[in-house]
Amino acid sequence: MKIPRPAAVISTLLIGVLAAAAAFDASARAASESLLLAQAAPSVSADQAAALVRTKSGGRILRVDLEGRTGGAVYRVKVLLEGGRVRIYRVDAGNGRVLE
Repeated sequence: MKIPRPAAVISTLLIGVLAAAAAFDASARAASESLLLAQAAPSVSADQAAALVRTKSGGRILRVDLEGRTGGAVYRVKVLLEGGRVRIYRVDAGNGRVLE
């Protein structure tokens, strides 16, 4: 029976620990963002955010996503502008202000 070298054992353990730490970090970030979104219940709906950006830009709304931020929730609004250019606007979900 061959006995593994200490360096190989340590290397294998280190890889396992690093993999576990990375998985924990990803799940902690996801939980943190979910908590931020839950605490900052938006007073502006996604449809309202889209309408605000549509009025400001004159473009076609492609997508609206709600993101959690330290200062509160923000809508990320993706718009197709004249000439085929795509621009991202952010709208404060608490007060409806379009952020540049």
